[in-house]
Amino acid sequence: MFLEDRSLQSLSTKEALWVELVNYGYKLGDRILTKTNPNLYGSDVEELQELLSRLGFYSEPINGIFTKEVVSAVVKFQENRGLAIDGTVGLNTVDEIKRLIRPGFDTSLNEAIKTISPSFLSGNIGYSVSFNIPNTGNYKEQIDIYEKVRQLCLEKNILPSFASEAGEKVEEINVINYINNKQPALFVSFKDSTDSFIEYFKGSFSESIIGKKLSDSVSSEYNIPSVGRSSNLLKNTKSVTVLLNGKFYQIDQIEKILHTLLDGLNESLST
Repeated sequence: MFLEDRSLQSLSTKEALWVELVNYGYKLGDRILTKTNPNLYGSDVEELQELLSRLGFYSEPINGIFTKEVVSAVVKFQENRGLAIDGTVGLNTVDEIKRLIRPGFDTSLNEAIKTISPSFLSGNIGYSVSFNIPNTGNYKEQIDIYEKVRQLCLEKNILPSFASEAGEKVEEINVINYINNKQPALFVSFKDSTDSFIEYFKGSFSESIIGKKLSDSVSSEYNIPSVGRSSNLLKNTKSVTVLLNGKFYQIDQIEKILHTLLDGLNESLST
């Protein structure tokens, strides 16, 4: 599971794997984090991103990479707290971050932003939900699935969009870029699998509150596992994202499961 979440299956040498294991063994404060070329990365950076997000200073994807966006968030935090402003995360900055984090306070700026779609901000009725549906190999069937999803969404006053055209295969990075540009209130990705389960984002130090709630609703309705993970798709999409594994995208199943997800989203956003 660790290798899959970190996309490390393709590493060709034990030395390369060891480097990754070391980087993802750090805790925040174990080393000084500063801007380098190439970027520093690891579990301590992921922890930093999640904590800064919970404090309201960071809203980019939580991917464990010490990018210029992370440096900018650190600078804003340091300025806000009267610390030395250098964008470097040393002992003083770490101590101040941890001092401000309230136990049990898990809602992050990322999570708050994920509940607000551009359609809310523009004053339009309803909100948007994006979908990624596997290619069934049957173009007419694919069109029927897309149309069923579209009609169901419109009935619920939801604006649907699709990360790929019917019959088109799209690389995961392109799906992520599409979702981050679109910024829907919810992204539902279907994955063809013999095993049925649903996934939501869960990092080492925080999780998607709405994603978990929706996943647990589907889990209860269908008696399938609800799993919190930090795979590339789940951690790099800015929207609330759930990944449905199984055959739920098929024409005879998709309507029922979308009712569960969309009704659950409506409830979450109205409370």
